[in-house]
Amino acid sequence: MIETAGKKGTVLVIEDEIHFRSFLKRTVQKEYNCLVAGSWREARGLLNENAIDIALIDLRLPGLSGKQIIDTLNDEFGARLKTVVITGYENEWEKQNALHSGVSAYLKKGAFTPSELLEVMDGIRNYTSTMPPARISADDDSILPSEKLKKIYDFTQSLIALDSLNEIIDEIIRITRRISGCRRISVMLLSDNGKYLYIKKAVGLKEDIISSTKIKVGEKVAGRVFMNRMAISSDDYDVGTGRFLKCDNRGPFISVPIIEIPYREGTDPIGVVNLTDRIGKNPFSESEKRFLLCLANAASIAIKNELRKKAIEQNTIDTLVLLANVLEARDAYTQGHSMRVGSYSAETAKGLGFTGEELTRIQYAGQIHDIGKIAIPDSILLKRGILSDEEYGLMKTHPVQSTQIVDHIRFFSSIKGLFLHHHEHYDGSGYPDGIGGMEIEIGARILAVCDAYDAMTSNRPYRKAMSSDSALLILEQEKAKQFDPECVDAFIAWRTSSPPNPAEHG
Repeated sequence: MIETAGKKGTVLVIEDEIHFRSFLKRTVQKEYNCLVAGSWREARGLLNENAIDIALIDLRLPGLSGKQIIDTLNDEFGARLKTVVITGYENEWEKQNALHSGVSAYLKKGAFTPSELLEVMDGIRNYTSTMPPARISADDDSILPSEKLKKIYDFTQSLIALDSLNEIIDEIIRITRRISGCRRISVMLLSDNGKYLYIKKAVGLKEDIISSTKIKVGEKVAGRVFMNRMAISSDDYDVGTGRFLKCDNRGPFISVPIIEIPYREGTDPIGVVNLTDRIGKNPFSESEKRFLLCLANAASIAIKNELRKKAIEQNTIDTLVLLANVLEARDAYTQGHSMRVGSYSAETAKGLGFTGEELTRIQYAGQIHDIGKIAIPDSILLKRGILSDEEYGLMKTHPVQSTQIVDHIRFFSSIKGLFLHHHEHYDGSGYPDGIGGMEIEIGARILAVCDAYDAMTSNRPYRKAMSSDSALLILEQEKAKQFDPECVDAFIAWRTSSPPNPAEHG
C-alpha cells in the first residue's frame, strides 16, 4: 500500500514500452500517487494490493489486449475505477467504441502534453467526486434475491474451474473485495493439528504478519468466529466483555466462518474470512453479513475438495517416500541416501532463496528422486561389482522411470524436470537428454550436487567413503563442468557452516 497524503489519488499506468512508461510516471506523480506495470500480470498484483482511482492503459500489451483489460476492470471494479486508453493504434479500437465501453478518456500517443494529461485526469477525478461511491454491494436493494443467488452460483462455478487451493483463495479474495469494498482481506484455514488458524493468503497485510499470525481456536475474533460458527462484525454485542465491539483505525470489520456445505453436526468449519479497511468506512448491514456468509459457505465446496485432493496427494507422497526407503534398505551401502539428499537439497535451496512450498517440494523430491530404480532388476541394482555397459544403460533409465511414477502428482507438476534431469551435467555431458546450463531445472541442478556429495561420502563395495573435505574439493573442481557453480557455492556454504555428523551415514 502506498502513501496517499497530499496527493489527489492513485493512478496505475499499464504500459509495456519502458520509455513511454517512464514519461507517464514522471507526469502523473507530479500530482498523483503513481504505480506502474509493464504487463497485466504485474498490474493484477498492484490492483489487489492498492486502491486505484484511475488506470492509464496501453491498447497493445503482451498476452492480453488493453480492451480485454478494460472489460475485466469494468467487470471487477465497475464505475469505481476509471480507465483511460492511451494508444498509437487507433484502428484497433476506435474512440467512440471505447467510450461506449465505459472508458473515461481516449488519448493518442504523442498527441498530448504532460499538462493536458493531468487536466484529463483532474476532469475525471472532479466528475467522480460529485457522484455517490460506486461499489457492488450485497446490500443494494436493486439486486433481487434471484440475482444474488445467481451471483453465488457464478462464484461457485468460477471456483470449481480452478486448479489449485491458492487460485481458489485468490478468487475468494478478489470477489469478496469487489463486493465489500474492503482493501484488507485474509483467508485463514485450520492447522493440521486442529488447534489454531493460520493465514493462507491475504491482501493488504505485510508478509511477516501473514507468515507469523496464528490464532488459537476460541481466541480473538477469528478464533471465536470459527468456534461458534457465527459471523462477528464491528458494533456486534460482545457477550464476553459485556460491551459492543468497536472499529479500529481501519474502520468496520467482519469475520465470517467458512462452513462446509452440506453442514453436518459436529463438523468444524474450514476456516475464516476476515475483512476490514473498507472504502467509505460504512458499517456492514445485516443483509451484507448474510450475503458474505453465503459466499463463504459456497466457497467451502471448492476449498474442501482441494484439501481432500491435497490429503490424497500427501498420502501418495508419503507412500513413495516409504517405498524409496525400503528400496534402499535392501543395500547397506545406499541405506538412507535419499533422505540425506532430500535434507541436503532443502538446505542448499534455502541458501538460494527458496522458501515455503517451493522448499518443501525440493525436499520431498530429493527423498524420492531415485524411486524409478524400483523398475531396475535386482541383479543390476544390488550388484557388488562394476556394471557392464548394457547394465549401466539400463540403470540410466531410472530418471525416466521416476518421472513417470510421479507424473500424476500435481504437487510435483512444476518440478518434473528435477526427477528427469538430476543426472544431467552443467556442460551438457549428462543423461538422459544431454542438456546443460540453464536448460536444466534449478531443482535438478541442486539435486545433482547433493546427490554426488552423498555418493562420494558414502561407502561403496568397491571403495571407502571420502572425507567431507575431499568431496567438497571435487565439487569445487567440477564447477561449470558437472555442476552449476551457484549451486555448488550454496551447498559448500551450508556444509561448512554445518559440518557433517558421523551419525548421518548410520
